Amino acid sequence: PEREEFDIYATMTPAKEVGGDFYDFFLIDDDHLGIVMADVSGKGVPAALFMVIAKTLIKNRAQFVKREDGNYSPAEILGFVNEQLCEGNEAELFVTVWFGIMQISTGKGIAANAGHEYPAVRRAGGKYELIKTKHSPAVAVMEGLRFREHEFELASGDSLYVYTDGVPEAANAEEELFGTDRMLEALNKNPEAPAKELLHTVKESIDIFVGDAPQFDDITMLSVTYFGRQKEWEEEYKLTVEAKIENLQQVLDFVEEKLSQQDCDNKTMVQFAVAVEEIYVNIAHYAYPNSIGNAEIRVRIHKNPVLAEIVFIDRGIPYNPLKKKDPDTTLSAEEREIGGLGIYMVKKSMDQTLYEYKDGQNILTIMKKL
Repeated sequence: PEREEFDIYATMTPAKEVGGDFYDFFLIDDDHLGIVMADVSGKGVPAALFMVIAKTLIKNRAQFVKREDGNYSPAEILGFVNEQLCEGNEAELFVTVWFGIMQISTGKGIAANAGHEYPAVRRAGGKYELIKTKHSPAVAVMEGLRFREHEFELASGDSLYVYTDGVPEAANAEEELFGTDRMLEALNKNPEAPAKELLHTVKESIDIFVGDAPQFDDITMLSVTYFGRQKEWEEEYKLTVEAKIENLQQVLDFVEEKLSQQDCDNKTMVQFAVAVEEIYVNIAHYAYPNSIGNAEIRVRIHKNPVLAEIVFIDRGIPYNPLKKKDPDTTLSAEEREIGGLGIYMVKKSMDQTLYEYKDGQNILTIMKKL
């Protein structure tokens, strides 16, 4: 994907016999990046076909499965893929998978490791280290598997490296394995190198170690460096008020004034007004239950493309409204559970709605093209 928030590159050097390694990276939506590194058991045409099916299932399922809190679940996706692959698996093949989904705007992600190699992570300015989390069984080992998942986070300048066992298990003529220690040593020769150069350095180190010994397994690697959201807006306006209901009109007037300067059409103006009122009223009512605190509203104008970004910041109790389950709008008002309709309408009317809790602050952002 052509995105400024990250640099990503992958390579695969196939063995002489057709194998089952595969990697993939793809945008699930405008704010989520899926990363897959996997290795099918066995060799030859059956493994290659199994690989194609597994890769397709993971990517397709990722496009449609979202948790109630608005996040994606690699574990749930792998659970579905597992059931599909187990059907008619007469060759008894299986696939080890590292599958991560990262929110591009924050660097926060969720990953599942189904019997795969441990990833390596480099923090900005540091060196690569293996990150060891609990494995789940490989996919398609048996029906009914449930997979573990864990959270991770990349800050600006951090890098992630994932690979198949063809890297540490590359062997020289004396049948000595390359191993993860040599892999980390290769990564740390120039740890701040761009993704493409980094993978070239590792492959070069493997080739020197292996020498003329034959390659019996695919060597597949992927590296991603996260830069985060750069300053994209050309104009920013700020308003800070006490988080009280009586200040609602001041907030609405502030937002309307700034949007009017951008020739915002009436329909979009109304959608923003409804969203701003819903979010601000929630802050005023619930952010500071036992005290009085401030709410900061920032209006940012982007030029390419032209869009408005409105950020709400408070230091009240931590609360992510996007975790609220969407109401069933097919039911009547009497039948529906109380709550959740307001933020649901915000999400529906905006192009993007994001939340993060950072440095003791609730930060809720809405964005829409003008």
